[in-house]
Amino acid sequence: MGYDYKIGLSYAVENEDVVKKVYQYLKAEGVSVFLASAPECQIELSGKNQREIFYEIFGLRAEFVALFISENYISKEVPMEEASIAIAKHSENGSVIPIYMDDARLPKELFDPTETNYYKSNNPAQIANHLAAKIKRTGKGTSRMSPVIETKSAMNISNNRAENQIFIQKVERKINL
Repeated sequence: MGYDYKIGLSYAVENEDVVKKVYQYLKAEGVSVFLASAPECQIELSGKNQREIFYEIFGLRAEFVALFISENYISKEVPMEEASIAIAKHSENGSVIPIYMDDARLPKELFDPTETNYYKSNNPAQIANHLAAKIKRTGKGTSRMSPVIETKSAMNISNNRAENQIFIQKVERKINL
């Protein structure tokens, strides 16, 4: 299946500074990225029904979806709807990449910490490196991407025990829009 975007970035506006830096890094690496506030994406969104276009982008047109989960993200309707769409459409193939940015209490109906690992960071360089590595690992990354730079990972391998990991549940339900 052909995708318009390699990755879509779902976030709360309060986290936009971090997400924009991630976007800039990925664009510099030649990755096609959907960021709602980017000028080229604003042109696409202009005049369209918000629910329908985000369903299209996060459900059908982006191969990967990064969820920048924070207290602000969880408290807002639109980002949570984007997460529901992404999880419903992509959770089975590992294309939803949750980025846990703070110590928000996760709602168990969508993010029950029992099945899927989060990547925990609020550092744009670490997040972008992680996303680029995930895309490259699939073997479907763009050929312009430079080798992934080793950085200190937010996933502490030397202390990688189950009680130190954060998980989310795969959601298997239909979304009515």
